[in-house]
Amino acid sequence: MPQVINRSSFLKTLINKKFQIKNCKFGKGLFADVDINKEEEILRFTGDLVSFEQAVTKEIKYQGDPLQVGKDLYINLEEPGRFVNHSCNPNAGIKNDFVLVALKDIKKGEEIYFDYSTTMDEDFWVMQCECGNANCRNIIKDFKYLPSKVKRNYLDLNIVQQFIAIQYLAIK
Repeated sequence: MPQVINRSSFLKTLINKKFQIKNCKFGKGLFADVDINKEEEILRFTGDLVSFEQAVTKEIKYQGDPLQVGKDLYINLEEPGRFVNHSCNPNAGIKNDFVLVALKDIKKGEEIYFDYSTTMDEDFWVMQCECGNANCRNIIKDFKYLPSKVKRNYLDLNIVQQFIAIQYLAIK
């Protein structure tokens, strides 16, 4: 299957990297290696495109962490993208299905998070949340289950996967 992003773009990301992978309370996480400005690109998620079946069965060939980009389409995430953890109060979000951008200024040393629910619409996967934020939802599940105000905010920020956003923007 084709790559989501070509290797030269991937190498450019590594050369201009703004982060490092470090240990954290979730195992490993992505941390700002420099101050990152609001709306600045942090990284582009890379990996093979896989189907829902491949993503959930975790075939030997697909041992990464899948990121949903279509109803039945996932990116089998490679490093460093696979180490971006979830937060119910994220400082980053995904634009154009695979570009992680800062939602606010991120200081050097801060962990970089996005809200996993902005990429989920399969009624299959849920996760106990341990982000510890005051607004923690305690469980991470599909975008459709987010509170209306949170959904509207994420849609306004343009950080919801396009295949999900189109369902809500048509209603607007």
